[in-house]
Amino acid sequence: MSSDADVNGNDNSGSRIGPTILWSMLKDKKVITNDGKDIGEIKDISENYIRLEKGSIKKDKFWIPKYTADAYDGKHLWLLINEEEVHSKYEYGDESPRGEEYTKGLESFKSSPSGQKGEHNSDFEERIRIIENYKNIRDLK
Repeated sequence: MSSDADVNGNDNSGSRIGPTILWSMLKDKKVITNDGKDIGEIKDISENYIRLEKGSIKKDKFWIPKYTADAYDGKHLWLLINEEEVHSKYEYGDESPRGEEYTKGLESFKSSPSGQKGEHNSDFEERIRIIENYKNIRDLK
């Protein structure tokens, strides 16, 4: 498989984003915020959101919009947002937020400092980019 091929063998050489992976393959992977905090594991994946759980007895549950994800490094899904933003904006419980919340949130996120750092393919709802040796904000200080 060439370096321009994704985990399914598809050639992505025409894309500036590079290799990608299907969201469905990230179930049970850990999620890390841009400030380096482990905020849980992916337990469910819907059309627009990923559901995270953290804890063993009283589980924290979050529905994180896919647009807040930056990349997958082979072990962790890295987010463009920090732990405080996750806790203040995305603690929903068992039910996924409604579709109009996603659309409104996406437009708002694109204009935020975190959103302007993201690079998203047209098939972003189905795939996330893979970056080996991922460097986040805390690695660059």
